[in-house]
Amino acid sequence: MTKVRIRDHIFAVSVHIGIIICIGILVLVTSCGKPEPPAGEPDPVADFFREMQSSFDEITAETVIVIGVLDNAGVGNDISRQVFQEIQTQLNKLGGVTILEQPAARLESIFREQEIDPKEGISSEKAMELGKALQVDAMILASVESDAPDVHIKIYATSTGAVIFAETLQEWPLPVTETADPLMDELLGGESEEPAKDDGTDSGADKGTDDNGTDNGQ
Repeated sequence: MTKVRIRDHIFAVSVHIGIIICIGILVLVTSCGKPEPPAGEPDPVADFFREMQSSFDEITAETVIVIGVLDNAGVGNDISRQVFQEIQTQLNKLGGVTILEQPAARLESIFREQEIDPKEGISSEKAMELGKALQVDAMILASVESDAPDVHIKIYATSTGAVIFAETLQEWPLPVTETADPLMDELLGGESEEPAKDDGTDSGADKGTDDNGTDNGQ
């Protein structure tokens, strides 16, 4: 009788071990057969703006303003407008800072008063004065360097006037805008470059009347 119990006990233990082994094999097969999630495609634009965001975090900036987009490549105001708008769009996506806006006329007035020419660069002293006048923690100055376009961006910390970021985003794939934006025109101080529209009037002498009222087109 004792031998039967021992045999039954050994059998039960063997069954349990077998079940555990089967479960382990099933888990292993399931995990091996599970496809790995596809790696995300690199996004140089997002990476670039995350670096900018890190610069804001380093100085605990809360308010930021784009003080200008210089057209060093002669690409035209439409590209400058797109760069200006996309900088704001990308920063708003990341959050963490408030983007302030000033019309170009006001910025130009402040530049004249403080004898600042962004094309010639902004000294640390002038950057601090400008930041105080605009009441912001950081200022962004962008410049279009090629028709790719390659866009160089500088960030000034207004508390010290130091440049805390200076990098170039190469071949920025800007979205195409089809309509003019009056607000952007005011902020950038220009009008969109649209081709002249034909109003349907004929400026030639194909048709008209002479002094006697005779229709020349007849």
